[in-house]
Amino acid sequence: MAYQLKLGETVEAMERAKMPEAETYTAKLEEIGSEMAKALAAKIGVIGGDVTYGVGMYAAPFYPATKGQPFPEELEDLDSEDCWGED
Repeated sequence: MAYQLKLGETVEAMERAKMPEAETYTAKLEEIGSEMAKALAAKIGVIGGDVTYGVGMYAAPFYPATKGQPFPEELEDLDSEDCWGED
């Protein structure tokens, strides 16, 4: 058995360990995450924003590309559909 950490948890543990390189890793993960979000958004026809790290997780916002655009099935069950289309 191994103790498993998600990326955000790994960064949090690095911060707890007072590792200055945690900032460098966070910036790199935000950069690659933003590239991933924008590639996904282009593929499914929505708008993807930049990834940011906060509250122990990395997250990118996704918005409809057009007014009234239906919620993409690729994003189902990953966040609350109630947030889709809100500013």
